[in-house]
Amino acid sequence: MGFHLREKEGNKRRVLAWAYSNESASNARHTPTMSYSRMKRRDFLSALAASGAALAVGRYCENVSFGALGMEPFFEGEARRLTEQCLSHFWDKDSKMFRAPVLSAETVASDETHDRGYTFWASLLALHALIEGEKIHSGLYSKQIALVYDGLEQYYSPQLHAYTSWIHFEGNNDAYYDDNSWAVITLVEASLACSKATPERAKQYLERAKTVMADFVVKGYDTTGKPGGMRWGTDASKPNTSDRGTSSTAGSALAALMLARAHVNVAFYTKWGNELLSWLTTNLQDSDGLIMDALVEPDWAARRVKWTYNTGVTLRAYVEHYRLTKNRQSLALATKLARSALDKKGGLYDQKVGDIAKRSFWDGTYFVHYLIDGLLQVAMVSPNKGVVEDAHKAAAEAMQYAYSNLRDPADGMYWRNWRLYTIGEVQREQWQKQTGQTIAPEYDASERSQEAKFQGLPVVERPLVKTLLANAGMARLFWLVSQQKQMSRRGF
Repeated sequence: MGFHLREKEGNKRRVLAWAYSNESASNARHTPTMSYSRMKRRDFLSALAASGAALAVGRYCENVSFGALGMEPFFEGEARRLTEQCLSHFWDKDSKMFRAPVLSAETVASDETHDRGYTFWASLLALHALIEGEKIHSGLYSKQIALVYDGLEQYYSPQLHAYTSWIHFEGNNDAYYDDNSWAVITLVEASLACSKATPERAKQYLERAKTVMADFVVKGYDTTGKPGGMRWGTDASKPNTSDRGTSSTAGSALAALMLARAHVNVAFYTKWGNELLSWLTTNLQDSDGLIMDALVEPDWAARRVKWTYNTGVTLRAYVEHYRLTKNRQSLALATKLARSALDKKGGLYDQKVGDIAKRSFWDGTYFVHYLIDGLLQVAMVSPNKGVVEDAHKAAAEAMQYAYSNLRDPADGMYWRNWRLYTIGEVQREQWQKQTGQTIAPEYDASERSQEAKFQGLPVVERPLVKTLLANAGMARLFWLVSQQKQMSRRGF
């Protein structure tokens, strides 16, 4: 199996193509039958690093407290609408997988049954959105959760005891520790959410989470301490799999602590999760308090990009450790992370916006939900009224911004990028009007069709498309905000 992912130009990594070459007829069914251009996650992230209802939301978002906001019904309505739109638009009942109408970011050119199918990362996020809805309304999505879980079996490798990034076939060892840590987190949450509606399924989800964690995720931990942390991926022949990344380390810490919360090997997973967090804050927390992306070979220097994911997941993991242990230091560290994350002069916000009050996040819908999750979790446990109010305010502002700017009124779906000038000309003009500034376009190819017939065109001339990753991320984000009152009472 041949993979050609990128060329390097100095410190910039540019995606070229991921070309599969058929090595045997036996793999033909699940092996893509043609070369295709697809931006893998790390390439996508590196490229990014280099390079009336809306009015009602706006008015309500001027308040700080969610109690004063009273917008949970609106948020829940949008969460439900978007979740069900993801199912109707992307779920293919015949192949039992999420598929896009056209080849686009995170999709794979494959055989007729699986062509334009989504990779595991995007598909898992769609499952997570369903689970967030199930947390509020037991039985609402339990059948759909089971259906999607069964479909994701196509990605599961019995040999690795892990999910591969694309459909599993003999010889496919392309598995990632961050993907699988989130499989554990998602399945633990599915087990908790579905315990009343489908108790037998809930047990099944927890058993799979336990297997993936014990037989795969834990094995990605570098016990030598040189440099330590979690590997990103399994296959040494693939670029960057040796990175000691925040995505894999913070994700694995949270996965461990969620298993402990589910009464699985409590002593070990509580201790191990805390070890990962200690390594992370020692090696990848910058002087501004935010979490950087990874340590990279050959000298294990830090990749200094600061995704909202990095700080958000670390934040939530510290909250989970505090819940388990009542360790005040963990709460203090979570609070410190939250304060850094809320600083609009800091690295999580678009610094090209001159007016600090108008700044919002710099990356995208696929990551912001992780940060808001972390902030809202801190707000549930913090005795500090200021932190609670600021976290709620940040979540409200994110909702207002996304609904007003990222939602396409033509179909009700959302774009990927939080920075409007990376989407299209209409959005760039909207950004200029809002900020009073002028900016050159920085259009992102991941917002556009990746069909072969468009690949020779400039990015601006390729058709804009909607993606599962963006819309599942936004659906989860709306669920997270809408469930705050119920989750705080139930301690979810």
